[in-house]
Amino acid sequence: MALAFRAVLSDDWPAWPAIYSSCISVSFLLLSGIRLWQLHWASIKVKYVGICHIKVTTALAFLALQLSDLIRGSLESSDILELKLLSNAVSSVAALAFCVLSFVEHRRSATPSTSLVLYILACLLGHGVELFILSPMASREILYLLIAHVFLDLAVLIVECQNKASILLPHYQRLTPEERAGILERTFFWWINPILMKGHRSILIDADLPRTGEELSSSKLRRNILRSWDQRAKPEGSTTLPYVLLDCFKRPVSAAILPRLFLITFRYSQPVLINISVRYISNAPKEKESTDNGRWLIVGALVVYVGLALSKAAYQHQLNRLQVMARGTLIGLIYQRSLHVRNTSYEDGNAVTLMSTDVDNVQGVGEMFHETWAQFLEVVIGTSLLATQIGWLWPIPLIIIMFCSRMSQYVATHLNRKQRDWSVATQKRISMTISMLSSAKGIKMLGISGAIRSKVQGLRLHEIAMSKRLRWMMVGYNASANALGVFTPPITLVVFAIVSRNRGDQKLDAGTAFTTIALMVFITHPANMLMTIWPRAVACMANFERIQRYLLESHRQDKRLDLKKAVLEVPTSDFEDDTACYALVADKLSVKYSSSLQPILQDINFKVKTGCFWIISGNVGSGKTTLAQVILGEIPPSSGSMAVSTRCVGFCPQTPWLPSSSIKEIICEDGDSDLEWYKTVIYACGLEKDLDAFSDGDQTQIGSRGIKLSRGQRQRVALARAVYSRCDIIVLDDPFSALDGATEHHVVQHLLSPTGLLQQSGTTVILMTNDVQHYSLADHVVILGDSQIRLQGAPEGVLHSSRQILKTIIDDKEMKTSRQLDELVVKHRAQTNSTETAALNLTRRTGDLAVYGYYFKSVGALNYIILACSTASYSFFLLFSQYWVKWWTESESDQTWFYVGGYLIFAFICWSSTSGTMWSTIIKIAPHSGIVLHYNLLKSIIGAPLSFYSKSEIGTLLNRFSQDIQLVDKKLPPALSGLTTQICKLSMQAAILFIAQKQILVTLPFCAMVVYFVQKIYLRTSRQLRFLELETRSAVYSSFLETVEGITTIRAFGWQKKFESRNIAELEISQSPFYLLMCLQRWLNIVLDLLVAGIAVGVISIAIAFRGTMTGGQIGVALNMILLVNKTLLTLVTSYTNLEISLGAIARLKETIQETPQEDGLEEDYAIQGWPSAGAVKVDDLEVSYIPGKLALCDINLEVKAGQRLILCGRTGSGKSTFVLSLLRLLDPRSGSITVDGTDISEIARSAVRQKCFISVPQDPFLLPDATLRFNVDPNEHYQDEEITAALEKTRLWDQFSQCGVNGHHPLPTGDRVEDQVTTSAISHILDSPLSSLPQLSTGEQQLLSLARAVLRAQPLSFPNAIPYTDHIPTPAIIKPILLLDEATSSLDEETEAMIYDIIQQEFTDKGHTVIAISHRLGALKKGWKSGRDILVRMADGRVMEIGDLSDVLGRGIVREDTSKDFGGGSEAVDRH
Repeated sequence: MALAFRAVLSDDWPAWPAIYSSCISVSFLLLSGIRLWQLHWASIKVKYVGICHIKVTTALAFLALQLSDLIRGSLESSDILELKLLSNAVSSVAALAFCVLSFVEHRRSATPSTSLVLYILACLLGHGVELFILSPMASREILYLLIAHVFLDLAVLIVECQNKASILLPHYQRLTPEERAGILERTFFWWINPILMKGHRSILIDADLPRTGEELSSSKLRRNILRSWDQRAKPEGSTTLPYVLLDCFKRPVSAAILPRLFLITFRYSQPVLINISVRYISNAPKEKESTDNGRWLIVGALVVYVGLALSKAAYQHQLNRLQVMARGTLIGLIYQRSLHVRNTSYEDGNAVTLMSTDVDNVQGVGEMFHETWAQFLEVVIGTSLLATQIGWLWPIPLIIIMFCSRMSQYVATHLNRKQRDWSVATQKRISMTISMLSSAKGIKMLGISGAIRSKVQGLRLHEIAMSKRLRWMMVGYNASANALGVFTPPITLVVFAIVSRNRGDQKLDAGTAFTTIALMVFITHPANMLMTIWPRAVACMANFERIQRYLLESHRQDKRLDLKKAVLEVPTSDFEDDTACYALVADKLSVKYSSSLQPILQDINFKVKTGCFWIISGNVGSGKTTLAQVILGEIPPSSGSMAVSTRCVGFCPQTPWLPSSSIKEIICEDGDSDLEWYKTVIYACGLEKDLDAFSDGDQTQIGSRGIKLSRGQRQRVALARAVYSRCDIIVLDDPFSALDGATEHHVVQHLLSPTGLLQQSGTTVILMTNDVQHYSLADHVVILGDSQIRLQGAPEGVLHSSRQILKTIIDDKEMKTSRQLDELVVKHRAQTNSTETAALNLTRRTGDLAVYGYYFKSVGALNYIILACSTASYSFFLLFSQYWVKWWTESESDQTWFYVGGYLIFAFICWSSTSGTMWSTIIKIAPHSGIVLHYNLLKSIIGAPLSFYSKSEIGTLLNRFSQDIQLVDKKLPPALSGLTTQICKLSMQAAILFIAQKQILVTLPFCAMVVYFVQKIYLRTSRQLRFLELETRSAVYSSFLETVEGITTIRAFGWQKKFESRNIAELEISQSPFYLLMCLQRWLNIVLDLLVAGIAVGVISIAIAFRGTMTGGQIGVALNMILLVNKTLLTLVTSYTNLEISLGAIARLKETIQETPQEDGLEEDYAIQGWPSAGAVKVDDLEVSYIPGKLALCDINLEVKAGQRLILCGRTGSGKSTFVLSLLRLLDPRSGSITVDGTDISEIARSAVRQKCFISVPQDPFLLPDATLRFNVDPNEHYQDEEITAALEKTRLWDQFSQCGVNGHHPLPTGDRVEDQVTTSAISHILDSPLSSLPQLSTGEQQLLSLARAVLRAQPLSFPNAIPYTDHIPTPAIIKPILLLDEATSSLDEETEAMIYDIIQQEFTDKGHTVIAISHRLGALKKGWKSGRDILVRMADGRVMEIGDLSDVLGRGIVREDTSKDFGGGSEAVDRH
């Protein structure tokens, strides 16, 4: 950089410009050499366009001006010009290097050059300062030359900062806006302006958002963290995970150190600036000295406040990037662990809580790390500066800090346990909520919505109680921390004043007083932060420990042996010589659960040849599913071994797992689209008719957990997926239990017969089933029982010992499936709600004032009044004390004790008020609003009709109960309190500032206008980004839940990498709005910081211009207010925007609560005493439809007399389940009526119909793993222990629970006199144990537990007053509810099925209860069939086709009846044509 020459040279000519110019030029030359070497190996990245000529032209002009300065300088002759001449020479060489580097950077860099921009910016600042302090006596030549330098520097800077996005080559167009941005764009966050303006003008969608870039990409973060985790030190300690994160992020962590040091430097320059300014205004210096020093004071203020804004923005941005990295890596670790965890049904809520609550709590660990050392350094620096003001009294703040820190030590000691208790309570609530959302249909059918609502809300109240234990500690801690900030300045200043008075100084010096107060802020604030970080760090470590414990929990141990490598000791001597012919070999296989005393499987030996079809059968609980899990490698053998020929096994589970996607995408999960094979599989699995019934065919979205499909359809889709995969081995775990006879016959013939797909392709098939009707197709049959193989061999040798199961095959040639929840429903609703969606989008962008009212209503008027009064009192007395000190410094008389007393009284009132603010916020507002909003949400969701769940994703609903409720608990109350506090403080600060310096009033309209427009533009975009962030986070949760639920299937097919890739993609999408929202907050902060910098510079400039009209006390008050206004304004806007953004959670909750449709009359109490007394059902002209114009049931007329048994049969989709749903009022009829004992059920409250009139046993067993055994059997808590155990004994389940004991307890004896042998407390202990702690139940055993619940409900109530809708009835009459069975025996073996029907006969039919059952298997009904009492109804296409006796309907409507005697003709494949 060239320097201007003075016309008249003198010895006092300043040398700083030459030194400054030489330093930056030499630095640039060194950097440019390194940069040119780097670019030498880089490829060309931009097109050659006109901008290149402009850059060359401006660079040459820059060089020419530098050379002209050099030539002019060489013509002068003076010793003093030698330094200037050297500076000009170095600057000219630097300008030449600038030209070369500019050309190379333009072609070979995708971003504007950092080195060029920094150099030209340094030149511009140097010339600008020199021009600003230029003496009015300088010649015009010097003035014009400096102006030319300034304008040329500015032009070069503008050209060099131009973004290259439009001229990048196609390969580099993928770079994100931040990656393409130059250093100034990144520093001032200009790169986010296009997104900001787009969000201001229109609705943002995910496609509008750029991704986070290569450094923050989820795939890269996951690779790095997995590598660091695998290399962790062992054995693991409590700090292993934090150290792994630190090791993984060494460079990003280090990048935040330099800007933090600059932030400390500029922050502590403020009190120095205040001291100099106060003394400058107070003294009366010489005129010339005053002018020069005043200008330098303005320059210093500009450097300090602008540097403060920039360093703060850079530091906070680095912390934000660390936060994104921590979030991405921890979610990646948790997901990766879920792919390898031992399979269990009970940890869904645990994992989701870790991904939401725990990860959110620890993702700010980078900030805590840097703030710890930085705040400690600030305390040391502040104390050193304080010593220069008050001398030997400097230890006073440290003494106060030491006393206040005792509370922090107490909190840190006890925080971990209370934080853990709160997290565990949250986890239990989330787990129960997941179960509730997943089983909505079963809950409504059972009529236990009220019990479930009470259970979940009870867990919520327990969670709030656990949180209050922690919140009270935080109230005490904040009182201690606030005492430090409130009492330290007055105590220190009072002691100093008293000591000074004793020394003879009667008047308190203004410069010392206000500098001391400013320094107190810089000591107490970092000390306060350190005290805050300590408990936060302890809580953070508790979250880390929970995550680490999850990561280190027992992993799945695949102990299967490879048949090609294994050497097995098997009974046959020829095995080892020909391992290639075997697909599976079990050798002395035994399996025992840790909680079970008896092994599930013991000494199992078999060999399955490649291409064979084996059937493994046995009673319920005999170990069929366990053996399937061993074959899949999910359960390791306790002893013995399982060897397989391949680890990739096709699997169709008993309960189908289907991800939320289209049918075709699910079936073709492998990704290879073989259209011909796909069509063949679809036909073989009997899905053609079903797909034809869907408007979108195989592109139909099935919804969460396949809720839009029937169970039979879900089983066939899962079966098609297994067949389509073409695995060498396929394990089928009872895949036909929900299929009608005709569909099952079709599927079996086309898949498992000798001419079926699987047999023809040479696939090894293992079928787990209770049905004997397919034995003749198998090559080998194994019968399990008593933990061992009871019988095995060829089908002919096994058949004679197996009883038959009859499944009807109904001839419905013109059958048309009428799916109630197909895509037509969704489309119809989408059209209906289009206007509402548009309104929601507008609200999302502009906000909704009604949301404030809704939230304040949940907060409670009294609670907010307490908060407002406390904050107003705190703000007034905190800030009024500043003006009190001003009066003190200006007082002429000796009134020290008066001002000392007032100062201390104000401090005490201020401390009491801020403690009241904290108490009202986290003890009153947070729990109250959390309880009210959660209850309203829960009540709304539990009261929604069944159709609501079909169109709602579980992940989205779960996000309302987890993320949004967490915002209500943790974010909203502090944001509301902060906003209220900052409004009061800013009002007081502005008033005091304008009183102290009235000239600053002229800036008020400008500042108000800037703040208004900035926040308006910011809020429109930030609301939408927050909305998108929560939406995409819901997708991550849904994906994670699907993975955890289907992990057995995923691992069986070997799809771990595929699902990991999907999770990475969804996480990447979720990270984008999360990161952009934080960048947008940094943009807002730097804008407001620069605004405050302008105000600060304006205050000093006005003080210098009018320095004779104000006192040092006034300027001291004003500059101290600037410090406070800076922080308050930022906190105010941040609190307001955080409140607005967090209010998005309230908006979503409000929308969900108010817009969720409700079942009519759910809260009615109307019910008839003693109803139903007989159980007679009459259906007249019933028509039911899900959408207009499409009937699901048509012209149904039935009459069931009291005590009769009605059996419904028909093909899948014939309307059977729709009829049952209509009985339970889960569907309302379009026309017609249903009466029970002469009473129309539409006139009775739905809760009464489901709980009093009917006893339902759903097709899918409803169980809550986290609830107790008692709650699962008696959710309404109506019965005593003896009655519950009796019901469990009748279903043969009590033996299993009592023999195993709980948590190491001795097994309990069973039998008729169990009450004499076992203490009541021991029985209660088992009944009060969580179901997850008891032995895991098979699907059949779960159905038995559902039947036990039904048997119990048929008994007279032990606690009649517990019934909510019969509170007004003194003594309930004996009623006879109707039993509804929805294919309740589909998963049972023939022996257990017969036992079930015996129980139904004894407990219901013989006692006069009416029974309505859906069944495809009619064989077991023949035994107890009584003509005249029992009726069989065959349905098709939503109509009743036949009514009559079993023999009559079988004779007319059944094409064939599968029995154990009819295997010969069943093995032929059915011709497709």
